[in-house]
Amino acid sequence: MSRTERTREQARAGIAQGQAPAAEAGWRRIPLAGDRVRERDTAAQRRADERTPLALRIQRSSIDPVRDSVTGELFYDVADDDETTNLSRRGLCIRCERPPEIGARVLVQLRFPGEAPIDVVGLARWSQVAFVPGEHGARAVALVGLELLGGAPRALERYGRALGQLARSAASDDAAAPDSAVASSGGRR
Repeated sequence: MSRTERTREQARAGIAQGQAPAAEAGWRRIPLAGDRVRERDTAAQRRADERTPLALRIQRSSIDPVRDSVTGELFYDVADDDETTNLSRRGLCIRCERPPEIGARVLVQLRFPGEAPIDVVGLARWSQVAFVPGEHGARAVALVGLELLGGAPRALERYGRALGQLARSAASDDAAAPDSAVASSGGRR
């Protein structure tokens, strides 16, 4: 069924474009192929802290043992090729090949530029599949949201300080960027 035919059927049924019946009826809008999907509403996610986009290599290890689905044996998962996508004071998002189970506690070792490694404990809250384009097509990876549970007081202090410095440098870069793109008053640079 084409998009035009679907629109005609919706018009006959009394459903306006982009609307669904009342929410109390349990309906929700499912995007059609080709529809532009909105980015997640940050207010709806109840974010209290600003996220800072940053790609850092991290080392992650499970705190709780994981049961192998084939052998049934317990083991501790260790990954040293994970990468952050963004950070905040209360959590971080990582890109990884083998995601931890939701609810699993993990030890994450972050290496900020010019800093000694910082160890923090996180709890896997959500995960989703993402596709990373590559030389021979795309590969699937997992994006995992980790809530920070704690760590050594000094490590948490260093994490907060490094995150603050990154946020300040990003803000100063944003403030400087518009000036550099605008021609001078004389029309010459």
